[in-house]
Amino acid sequence: MSDTLDENNRKLEVLAATRPARVEEVVEVLAELATTAAQLDRGEADGIACFSRLYHRITADVLDEYEKGRLFHCGRFVYELDLAFAQRYLDALHDWLDEGSDAPACWQLLFERRQEDHEEWRFAVTGVNAHVNFDLAFALLDVWEANETPLTTTADQYADYLAINTIFHNRMDELCEDNEVPWTQWGPIAPDEGIIDRIGNLVGDVLVRGTRDFAWTHAERWYPHRTRRGYRAGPTAMLDFTATKIAQIFI
Repeated sequence: MSDTLDENNRKLEVLAATRPARVEEVVEVLAELATTAAQLDRGEADGIACFSRLYHRITADVLDEYEKGRLFHCGRFVYELDLAFAQRYLDALHDWLDEGSDAPACWQLLFERRQEDHEEWRFAVTGVNAHVNFDLAFALLDVWEANETPLTTTADQYADYLAINTIFHNRMDELCEDNEVPWTQWGPIAPDEGIIDRIGNLVGDVLVRGTRDFAWTHAERWYPHRTRRGYRAGPTAMLDFTATKIAQIFI
């Protein structure tokens, strides 16, 4: 029997209140969020389930590569960024569920419409848009501000930051298929690994790289102003507005 919406939201609120201290805990809570959100009538097509499932897969890959020690080369930076980044998603979801705080508008669109009849890829894209176009620059600032003695050089941090693009590249085809993006449903005219499929994956790669570069550029621009009171207010409003307008294209 499916949960009621209120019952499901209460379960999600408990999970969203988590403050992971290790990326291993992030992987666990994202998996639980995806499973719990899928207990409503739309099952795995629920919006929160769609995004949490995708996010879990990428985070698990980042952790795996971090532990192998081959893709990343500047110590704790990527690990701490992963924690700060995930916390912003959990905080946005908790604020929306708690009703005591306002979640960013770009996240509210996903959360409020989670049970609407949209294709899974639309929910996945909406979540990625909010997390990368809105959250990522602030997650970078969170890490830099928490480490006044830099973890390593800016160039080395940026190299590891770019290395995460490799994980998206390696997963792009699978993520597109799992979320049923349109060209994966075109049958014989767009076979897996055919020209249309490869073009679609390439477009996905370009968007990931472009939006992640956008976040880094803005974080670098704002960091020198960190001692000014309320210095994040303007950037927060600007990025939330932009990400919300983009999200409205999809859901």
